[in-house]
Amino acid sequence: MELNCVLFIPVSSPSGIGEYMRSIIIAKTLQCRWPNVQIHFILNEQVAYLKDCPYTVHTCQDSPTKAVSRVNDIIGELSPDLVIFDASGRAKQFNKAKAVGAKVAFISQHNKKRSRGLKLNRLLNTDIHWVVQPDYCIKSLSYWQRVKLAVFNKKAPKNIGPVFELSNDDYQVQLLQQFDLNNEHYFIFNAGSGGHKIKGALAADIYYQAAKEFYQQTFNRKIKMKCVVLFGSNYPKELPKNKDIICLKNIENKDFIALLSNAQGCVISAGDTLLQCIALHKSCVAAPVSPDQPARLKLCQNKQLVLAAEPNIESLVQQALLMLDKEKCQTMINNMKNQAPVKALEIIVDDIALLFSSVKE
Repeated sequence: MELNCVLFIPVSSPSGIGEYMRSIIIAKTLQCRWPNVQIHFILNEQVAYLKDCPYTVHTCQDSPTKAVSRVNDIIGELSPDLVIFDASGRAKQFNKAKAVGAKVAFISQHNKKRSRGLKLNRLLNTDIHWVVQPDYCIKSLSYWQRVKLAVFNKKAPKNIGPVFELSNDDYQVQLLQQFDLNNEHYFIFNAGSGGHKIKGALAADIYYQAAKEFYQQTFNRKIKMKCVVLFGSNYPKELPKNKDIICLKNIENKDFIALLSNAQGCVISAGDTLLQCIALHKSCVAAPVSPDQPARLKLCQNKQLVLAAEPNIESLVQQALLMLDKEKCQTMINNMKNQAPVKALEIIVDDIALLFSSVKE
């Protein structure tokens, strides 16, 4: 069976962007594999990146998960071959997708969301379930979850790790030249999507101030380490102008991953970017900026995969300065290299291909 139409339904809110970015990466990869496929998104009309989506967009007035009737109407109109719920979706929406003959994929990113996907009212209407965490970041399935999967002959969720887009060496060299950066001689500061707040202050502003202080301290030490601050698509203000700091609103995931790959160190939130840094074997400091992040950060810290910080300027700078000593960071990098390699995108595309190759014409 040919894959003709795919509908992506990621969580979309003014504060976060991770699910949307992941869906965009998957969509681009599917388009490379199936060039004629039609790709559609359902997005919250309030998100800042609404007009940036390169695919056909259908809007709803709230999070798609809450807009049950609106989402079901769209599913009914499109009759897609595949619906991908990224951390989103009510049971009625899963049921509607199956009712129009679609295959249903669910993406979860932590224990609570995975458990929701394993409830019977979703499980019975799900063909494949990916968990975008490595094994060390998520609990094993409970006894009752394993029993439920066995009784209903359903495959267990796959822990596939973070989803991101890699680029070749030539592309990375050109990108560094574009921003006048030298390999392993700059730091990345990024607090996530740009919409998260810490005690009323935008996390992106806290990370920017930390970058300024970090740069000044390296300048005083006669190192003069360049800093790149990525504010995020949901950042609601004008970007600051600073001749010493490279300030970016948002860039393609491929470019972001390339910048992470060539940085000496990364000061980030404890979201998807933390797992990306670990997969890329890059020294990193991380602080939690949303409720689901402390648990992930703790698990990574226990395995000596990250330098944990509090989401304030002093703590971020203090920990970032430790990454100036490459020898001290080597233990962290070696621990990262001991983790299983990440091939999340490859797994997703292969699973979808298998899903449709098994469907008779």
